[in-house]
Amino acid sequence: MRLSALYLLTACLAFASTEPESIQPTKKAPFVPPPEATRAELTDAIKAYMAKEPGTFGAHPAAKDFPGIVEAKERVSRTVSYDSNLIHRWDTTGGNAPNLATSPDVWQETGLYAAPGEVVIVKVAGIPENRVVKVIVGCHRDNLFKLDKWNRFPQIARSFELKSGENKIANAFGGQLFIQCQHKDWRKPVKASPGAPLQFSNAVAAPTYILGKDSPESWAKSKLNPAPWATLVGKQVILHIQISELKKLTDPKGLLEWWDKAMALEDDLIALNRLAPERVVPDRQISAGFMHSGYPFMCWIDPSQKDSVDLPKLMKEGNWGFFHELGHNHQRKTWTFDGQTEVTCNLFSLYVMEKLVGKPQGRGHPAMEKLDELLGKRLAPEPSMGPFEQLATFVVLIRAHGWAPLRETLRSYATEPTPKGATNDQLRSIFAERYGKAAKADVSEYFKLIGYPVSENTKAALKGFPAFKPTLPSAGK
Repeated sequence: MRLSALYLLTACLAFASTEPESIQPTKKAPFVPPPEATRAELTDAIKAYMAKEPGTFGAHPAAKDFPGIVEAKERVSRTVSYDSNLIHRWDTTGGNAPNLATSPDVWQETGLYAAPGEVVIVKVAGIPENRVVKVIVGCHRDNLFKLDKWNRFPQIARSFELKSGENKIANAFGGQLFIQCQHKDWRKPVKASPGAPLQFSNAVAAPTYILGKDSPESWAKSKLNPAPWATLVGKQVILHIQISELKKLTDPKGLLEWWDKAMALEDDLIALNRLAPERVVPDRQISAGFMHSGYPFMCWIDPSQKDSVDLPKLMKEGNWGFFHELGHNHQRKTWTFDGQTEVTCNLFSLYVMEKLVGKPQGRGHPAMEKLDELLGKRLAPEPSMGPFEQLATFVVLIRAHGWAPLRETLRSYATEPTPKGATNDQLRSIFAERYGKAAKADVSEYFKLIGYPVSENTKAALKGFPAFKPTLPSAGK
């Protein structure tokens, strides 16, 4: 205890005088912050630094290492239109809406970048009624404060709420500029409004390609823009990539069309009426895991950035991790039950791997090569509830009936919400009933076998169909 107390005291003293501008981590030389128990003062100092008034600071010394600086001196002025109706729609369906279908964090492109520390002026004629309009500076929104080492500065993105008139925008780390609209008061209606265009000045032109608008020729010119990060905009997916990784990409069209097909398949599986494209951001370091879902979907630069733009590799191998994390963004609480968070997201991985990449049914990940072994573990007297063991029970259904019944079941939640206040047991029974009706099979006993309570009403609803009796490993008998 004495040694622990002494260590904490020493850590406090060591970091008490640390200035945010002296924190300059790199990939090879990470910054090791004090223990979490003594980190509050340093965290507060960093947050205060990142909230300083534009014009009172310059570029942070660590910006050159990541996310990068702007070498060129040329700055541009540009008027940017935006859709003020592209705004968060609150979920009132009791968990029937997907995680991100109603995201409040929809960003709209400007094609502009803020150089680190430099003030960008944004002139606003007026703010539409009952809206908050913001400019976000930087796509790397993950904060690293809770991690035990920092490979980059722990906070490098900022946002600014716009007011009518002239607004000063700046970020010590710079970053791409986005427009975001939100409710001012979600209890009041939002009337349709075009929103007056925003006038940006002293900004940097960013390499940008928009599918359906740009050509190889326009992309060749855009790649010469001096911002260090590029934006590739598809219909369903937006990719943020370091421009250094795109020098050899002569035409992003095929790449974005592939990503759009992948996301269209994930949307199709649950009948998602997409509000806005998903956004993929590679980062030097992220807040959790190898990748994580959300808006944006975050992944490590190494190796995911290169993989995200390697079209031949994507076409041949797919990418389970990308499909998995974007699958999280499609999950619903009404059919993802306790212990299934890392399970039902993989239905989307399986679907895209088969339908787009051409992998055999139920495959696409090395763990799925031994289906009987997974089922044996899942159905054993002391069952293993690992994600792939649980996923295997869905593969049994897919191999028996194809994708159509499962697709119909998942899509039903978009038009037939479950009763408000339904218990988990009731929701499981509802899922089994919907699947059985879609498959025209009495799946009552199978769902009971894999732990789904099946109500008497569900049994009665499925009684007229042939009993589903799959061949299962002996451990499940």
